[in-house]
Amino acid sequence: MSHQHTVIKEGEWQDGLCGCCSGGHFWMGWCCPCILVNKTHELLENPSNPNPSGCGMWGCAWCGLNFCGGWGWILECLQRGEVRSKHRIEGSGCTDCLVACCCPCCGVIQSHKEVEKRRDAMHGGVPDKMGYQGQAPMRA
Repeated sequence: MSHQHTVIKEGEWQDGLCGCCSGGHFWMGWCCPCILVNKTHELLENPSNPNPSGCGMWGCAWCGLNFCGGWGWILECLQRGEVRSKHRIEGSGCTDCLVACCCPCCGVIQSHKEVEKRRDAMHGGVPDKMGYQGQAPMRA
């Protein structure tokens, strides 16, 4: 299996907002975005985390706010701002708010893909999710 080195474009998002259809997070982002919200939060706190949890306080808070009046966009806006700030991505709180309000699922996917790609770039482009690797046979 060959992995390519991940090249990070400084000062900008690695994927556009409409890039939510590629990269394997589409269904989770549209059917259960709270999982990606929590995974993104965990990767922001520990960027080298190989397997962030989809179940946690940040995702539950996002769900709770959405079910109690549709206020989940506030957490998403804060999270996008944190992603931008931490990775020095150009933008503003106004654009974060617009994305969170107008296309929340695409925004959640974009944020998650961003922190994931930057984590993988820290490890030389190889995701730290190799799973079980069998041992070479023993020789006498």
